[in-house]
Amino acid sequence: MTTSLPLRGRALLLALLALAVLPLPALAAGENYGRLSGYVYDPTGTPLSEVPLTLSGPALQQPQERSSGEDGRYEFTQVPPGQGYTIEVKVEGFTPIKITNISVLLGQTTPVDVKLEVFTETQAVATYEIKERVNPIINPDSAQTGAVVTAEKAAATPVYNQVQTIAQLVAGVGPGNAPSLRGGLSRWGKFYVDGMDTTDVSDGSITATMNYYAVENFEVITGGLDAQYNALGVVQNIVTKTGSNNWTYDATLVLQPAWSAAKTQYASNQPVSTGNLLNSTTRQAETTFYAPLLAFGGPIVKDRLWFYASGQWNFSLREIPLTIRGQQENRPRDTQTKLARLKLTWQPTSRDRVSFAFNIDNNTITNNIGSATTAPEAESRIDRGGYFLIGNYDHNFNDNVLFQLQTGATYKHAYFGPQNDDMNAISHADASDNFFTTGSSGSLSSSIAGNYSTEDKWRFQFDPTVLVKAGAHQLKGGVQLGYLSGKLNVGTTGNYRYTDRGGICNPDDPSTFGFCNTRTSYYGTNNELGSNTTSAGVAQLGLFAQDRWTVNRQLTLVAGLRADVGRLYGNDGAFVTNLVGIGPRVSATYDITNDRKTLLKAHYGRSNEVGDVFIAQRANPDILQYTSTFRNGQFTPCGPGETLSNDCRQSGGANGRSFDKTHTPTSVDEVSLGLHREVGEGVALGTDLTYRRYNNMWVDEEINQIWDVSGTRIVGYVDGVARSVYRINNPDDAWRDYKGVDLWAQGKLGGWDLLASYTLGFNNGTVASYFDGYGNNPRTKYLFEGPTPDDIRHTLKGAVNYATSFGLDFGVRMRYLTGTPLWQYQSLSNPNTTLYRSPRGTGYAVNRGVANFNDPYSISELRNPDLFVIDAQARYDVGRLFNIKNKFEITAMVVNVLNNTATTSIIDQYATTNSNYGLSRGRNGGLQAELLLRFRN
Repeated sequence: MTTSLPLRGRALLLALLALAVLPLPALAAGENYGRLSGYVYDPTGTPLSEVPLTLSGPALQQPQERSSGEDGRYEFTQVPPGQGYTIEVKVEGFTPIKITNISVLLGQTTPVDVKLEVFTETQAVATYEIKERVNPIINPDSAQTGAVVTAEKAAATPVYNQVQTIAQLVAGVGPGNAPSLRGGLSRWGKFYVDGMDTTDVSDGSITATMNYYAVENFEVITGGLDAQYNALGVVQNIVTKTGSNNWTYDATLVLQPAWSAAKTQYASNQPVSTGNLLNSTTRQAETTFYAPLLAFGGPIVKDRLWFYASGQWNFSLREIPLTIRGQQENRPRDTQTKLARLKLTWQPTSRDRVSFAFNIDNNTITNNIGSATTAPEAESRIDRGGYFLIGNYDHNFNDNVLFQLQTGATYKHAYFGPQNDDMNAISHADASDNFFTTGSSGSLSSSIAGNYSTEDKWRFQFDPTVLVKAGAHQLKGGVQLGYLSGKLNVGTTGNYRYTDRGGICNPDDPSTFGFCNTRTSYYGTNNELGSNTTSAGVAQLGLFAQDRWTVNRQLTLVAGLRADVGRLYGNDGAFVTNLVGIGPRVSATYDITNDRKTLLKAHYGRSNEVGDVFIAQRANPDILQYTSTFRNGQFTPCGPGETLSNDCRQSGGANGRSFDKTHTPTSVDEVSLGLHREVGEGVALGTDLTYRRYNNMWVDEEINQIWDVSGTRIVGYVDGVARSVYRINNPDDAWRDYKGVDLWAQGKLGGWDLLASYTLGFNNGTVASYFDGYGNNPRTKYLFEGPTPDDIRHTLKGAVNYATSFGLDFGVRMRYLTGTPLWQYQSLSNPNTTLYRSPRGTGYAVNRGVANFNDPYSISELRNPDLFVIDAQARYDVGRLFNIKNKFEITAMVVNVLNNTATTSIIDQYATTNSNYGLSRGRNGGLQAELLLRFRN
């Protein structure tokens, strides 16, 4: 959905574009760096002040210098994530020291204490004492929860090469590439790349995906957010590689031939009457996947200007087994994805650092519908892609004052339409043959009335931040200014769609009149045959301030406050509403054992949602539809200006929705308590208790229909007109909450690398998602309260790697998830709505085809089956056999090692006749194997 920008939006856009052409800057919205801090002591344990420290490493173009304060504390606050850092300390009267092999993780503080030894006269030369640092992975300066996954950890884990998959490894995060978090919605997720918000402006996914191997660190934040973040869901912060003074290259080839995947044993995506759940005896479907990846980087000007570039091209061919009218066919789905990225990093002076990044992707899919009720000529395709531009600038006025500026833009385009690009083809669906569709696709989804759509979406961002260090206080404040817009065009090919009976209707051919049933014509908002175009926009302003107070070596307090304002615009720039939210944050981290190894953490915080393009589009008119019935050799005249009747029905157009005048924005309040313990050098265990309350979610509240006591029949209308009228608002009774505990382990011990967790969670509420039907019928509101659709009670997940000393390593990933709740329902024809008869998450026992809806004792919990999947991989550096300095790795990865194709979801819709209730709706994908060849230095 894009937008025609209102005047103030155009002014903002011009300002941002002007800034984008400068050698601009960034951070503020998402972290780009890690931190390194500690204390300097003499041999007696007394803190030493004004001790100079120098930090160097391959990710730094120039060394950084700091001095310890009065309490002996020092801090490097602007350290690019990476490995191989060295701290050097040289003070008269003490033995010089170098601490090497220090790792810095994105958004984390690496604690490194320095204990100096007195230089004795017996030492003829002041040689350096070399100490190797084994890094812990708990953060003493923050109550933030989550995990940081390095590029090497990601490569050693059997996951598909997608940046969106990494968050699933972390405790509290749900499954899927746009996962939910601790009782929230997947649409609330945030994707940051190099500090810039690249989240899709309407659905919470990433605007444009990117090359997996171009990432240095994947930071997944699940709670305890600092004030710079405003997110109700999981925050994924990705920092990409920057290049260095050394030339690097990384070439990978992913191979998945057809023989490496288990063949599908069942026909899918079809109604039961055409053979669903039956094993096929014909040729089974096959899947192939191939992808070359190339990345390289190095200096353009040594110590000043670096670059890193990457590219990827995915080729996927997956056959979909279908049984059509008793005959099986394997319909091919051809997918191609092209990714490219360039990042430049320039450090003109020791106090200035500039980076610029450009990313582009494109994805095409043919045979997108893949259903047994769609003929091959009625298939559709997808052509979508996007890009983002990111500019970052950091300037150190001095060691205590840092200014950061981020600006950038994202764009996303998506086309869904006929595979043959015939925009004149008319769709025919045969009601006597399971609504089998020919000619052209009927509709692309339940949410799109037409059979083609084009959507364009933009984001413009401008985020300056200032960090000030004042003694034991580290102050941070900033402004986050953004504009989101979208434009959506929806239509139907040929502007007509027929529903036939027993054959194909042609109103000009009397021999086909026996097949004619209904015809729907489609009109835009101008009441002319054609497509419908709508636009929406959101202007966002965020202000935040935060103080990180290091009270002493054991206690750190963080207090912050942010204010967010959203101004929503609908079609043609019409003002919709304002949303304003205040988000206080306070947290404490206490080092119980005074050795930075046992941390007690507590946090309270609130985040507020101030609108996106999806919400702003809600009241925009839908495509206008007129459905005419065939009578006496012709279709009843039906269109704008015609008299409506049972033979001429209207839908769409002005949808009867309008926004309430005032709104309390959707928000989340989080309270958490955690205990984290470093049990060995670089290994930590933790327990996190979390309560989250999601308030005032968006609903469509129907305010015109009058229902009978049972809530199954409309008996009148408030305004006397038989129509639906919806008020879009955020009532107090639209809520969700989460109560849970995470037990987790993370770190390295010898050759082992572990990231594992167990989560016990309880998700409840009245709303499953935005505009999900809560409020449509006031008589049945009480049935909506219960376990939410993503209430996964028990989750066990782990990513375990073991590296041998001779170049061979193994990786295993497993996850066990208990089944999610379902809700038995029926469909009513008049009115056309869904009817629930028991509380959310339950259903009635079915006896001889009749549900016992009046027997409360027959209500029982209704859930999907549990899921258990194991993936594995083995990787070997062949270069060692031939004494090659660079790595030549061969990786064999197997997804779903056990070939578990069990049912993942069941049908929960009940019907009085021909009911499929309780049958399988979908199954887990079978075993797939990949071979990866990777050559890198």
